[in-house]
Parts: sequence; structure tokens; C-alpha cells
Amino acid sequence: MPKLIIHSPTGTFDAADRQRVASALTALGLDCEGLPSSPMVRSTVWTYFADYAVDAVFMGNESARLPVVTLQIYALVGGLDAAGKRRLIEGATAILDRRQDGTSVAPVYVVIHEVAEEDWGIFGRQADLAALRTSASDAPAI
Repeated sequence: MPKLIIHSPTGTFDAADRQRVASALTALGLDCEGLPSSPMVRSTVWTYFADYAVDAVFMGNESARLPVVTLQIYALVGGLDAAGKRRLIEGATAILDRRQDGTSVAPVYVVIHEVAEEDWGIFGRQADLAALRTSASDAPAI
């Protein structure tokens, strides 16, 4: 149930790109974490697009010359092994580096933050990765 925050200059992704990216990242994240793709588990994956004015993004001390994209992924400790992290970084980069029209966005930075279950709350309870992994495949969305 990763939480995904995509930071990019305003206009990097249009509405169609955002829908495509959110869908593809959800499928990739669930697969890399070994979670079922049920309506319930899919609804626990949230993707946020944080846009920044062109004059608010810098490369060093100069205004960015490229539409730099950073993806921050928050995942539960134990949800991703080394191979899953590698696949998530590679797959997310490929997803974010392509617009619907086929043009490249690059460069893409991916950062994975791991959070202990006891530090992650949802609906007033601590997260439970094992319960998500064994949840019913037809469990309804939250």
C-alpha cells in the first residue's frame, strides 16, 4: 500500500498523463510489494501530484533547464525486498519518463522511504502488511 508523491514543474503531466501514471504506478507498487490487486488494496494506494512553478525548481543554484521529476515512495518496512526496490525504481522511472505522446520527461529521481508498521496509521489503527497480503481478492474498496 505505497503512498506516492510525484514532484514536478507545473505542466509536466497533463490530466491524461496523471491518470496513466497513477494507474501504472499502483499496479507496479502492488506487484513489487506482493500485495493482491483487489479493489480494497488498490484503494489504499494514494498518488499525489505536487506541481511547482518553473521558478521554484532549481538545479544547483540555477533555474532548472529540464522538467526534473522526483518520486517519493512511502512503503512499510518489509514490504519491499532488495529485488522489489530495484524493480520499483526501474519501473517507476520508465513510467514517469514517458508522456502519452511518447516524449521523454527525464531526469527522474526515485526515493523510497520505509516506515515501520507501528509508525503508520490508517483509520485509527496501525498498519498491518500481513493482513493486506492475505486480504480477500474481492474485498471492496475503502
